[in-house]
Amino acid sequence: MGRVLVIALALSLGVTGAVQAQTTEQGLAAMQARLQADEGYAGVFGVSRNGQTEVGSIARSDGAWPTDPSTPVRWASVSKMSTAILVFQQIDAGTISLDTPVVTYLPGTTVANADRITLRQLLAHRSGLAAELETPDGPTADALQYCGAARAEPGSDFFYNNCDTIVLGKVLEAVTGLAFLDLVNSRIGAPLGLTLTLPEGPRVEATMEDGSAEPRIWLSAFGPAGGLYGTIGDLLTIDMALIEGRLISAASLDTMLTGDPASGYAALSVWSYSPDLGACIGTTRLVERYGEIGGVQMRNFLLPDLKLALAVYSNDHRTTFGEVWQGQGLSIDLIRAAACGAAPAA
Repeated sequence: MGRVLVIALALSLGVTGAVQAQTTEQGLAAMQARLQADEGYAGVFGVSRNGQTEVGSIARSDGAWPTDPSTPVRWASVSKMSTAILVFQQIDAGTISLDTPVVTYLPGTTVANADRITLRQLLAHRSGLAAELETPDGPTADALQYCGAARAEPGSDFFYNNCDTIVLGKVLEAVTGLAFLDLVNSRIGAPLGLTLTLPEGPRVEATMEDGSAEPRIWLSAFGPAGGLYGTIGDLLTIDMALIEGRLISAASLDTMLTGDPASGYAALSVWSYSPDLGACIGTTRLVERYGEIGGVQMRNFLLPDLKLALAVYSNDHRTTFGEVWQGQGLSIDLIRAAACGAAPAA
């Protein structure tokens, strides 16, 4: 056997062995060490692998908004992933189709271009719908009132917004006859032993970048696009059920997690690509789902081929996570910590 081949084989075995050898407890401890080295971080975080989930927390120095691993927290736009799962469940059931226009399911809707916008375009943020207006300081009668206008033609350039997912929520309600939260808990929560919530009243639970408390947030206005609350453990349970094929079919999972290079590897409600993560991991598929509302930041990372997921909630908008694709920063350090059990220096 040639020397190069021996080295390549050793490296390959080393990467696989290192990832599989680490325990979930070691991954959590390494995540905690890295977060403690990040000045000002406060929140809840966790990792799940091999049927085990471990969750920890770091309290705020000022004692405000205490964080506890058993306390439900704001998922913000990570909620969009759960909405997408519900959509694909209906696709698997044959009640809806990705390439059918919205008007088929919402006749008489006020959504612009509903006769031409498809569910696939909504999931891919290529519907051309306008961004919603500023969320009012109070409850809303109908979230669709923010989504009646179009900024571009259906199928046009990628444009991230909440309206796409709000419309998807209305489609799901029309098709199933269930309110969105009831649908979440009956089709995702109950099978996994979870109960998620969508608060109706205002919430204040985080710090803005200037150090002030966030304004009152009415999560009901965000609904399927950002309103869900659950624990970090709940989110990790959904992550693992998704990548293990317990929530949607293999074909639907492949469709959902196939990233588009032309849109920065945006897939359907998530981002999916195969970066070189270095450390003990190397090149592997990574699924990202971020969330930010007010001062809350959420980062959810799934590594399907390693059967690993990690999630981080911060209630301080001054936490700087960075971007994994840049090869440095808090996010990639936390992925390496969770997978390898060693926290890189801050």
